Amino acid sequence: MVGAGGDPLIIGLPIFAVGSLALGMALIGVIPATALGAVVPIVLLGTGLFLLVVTVWAALLAQTMVAGITGTFSGFWLSLGALLLGLQHSWYGVAADQVAGAQELFFIAWGCLFVFLLVPCLRLPAVYPAVVALVVAACALAAASAHTGDANLLKVAGYVILVFALLGFLAFVNVALTAMGAKRPFPPLGRAPVG
Repeated sequence: MVGAGGDPLIIGLPIFAVGSLALGMALIGVIPATALGAVVPIVLLGTGLFLLVVTVWAALLAQTMVAGITGTFSGFWLSLGALLLGLQHSWYGVAADQVAGAQELFFIAWGCLFVFLLVPCLRLPAVYPAVVALVVAACALAAASAHTGDANLLKVAGYVILVFALLGFLAFVNVALTAMGAKRPFPPLGRAPVG
């Protein structure tokens, strides 16, 4: 039966972490800046889409906070993919000299939402507010980079993203071991409330 049980974080955490890993690696220069579109399949069709699936799963289980967090991140990743595709192909009528402003607007808007998401996350095990706080920092750095044109700020944002990707992978290991019945899963991150 659909929605009969399970833990949506078993999919949500690794898919969030892999999208973060891809974006972080791209921003630190693993691929040339001109090839940033290479992350679109991962962030749009992998992370964004599957976090939407996780959101529906959590909602069916009445896991309101999980659905809220994964839904918020799904929106972020789907819109990031749309931003990258749209700006690359001039879909939005944004002039070339206004692309940085569009990116700045994107990161400021999402950064503001994540600041407010951080408040309820403070009641969760420390890994979750840490991830959200790092997301806020990465959005601020990316917005500052777009505003100033300083590529080094974007690279720092990439390193921050890699840190929260690592935290996402560690949280996944914790959830996976808990799902398999481990009494003391590693790493000892605590269990997120599901309501």
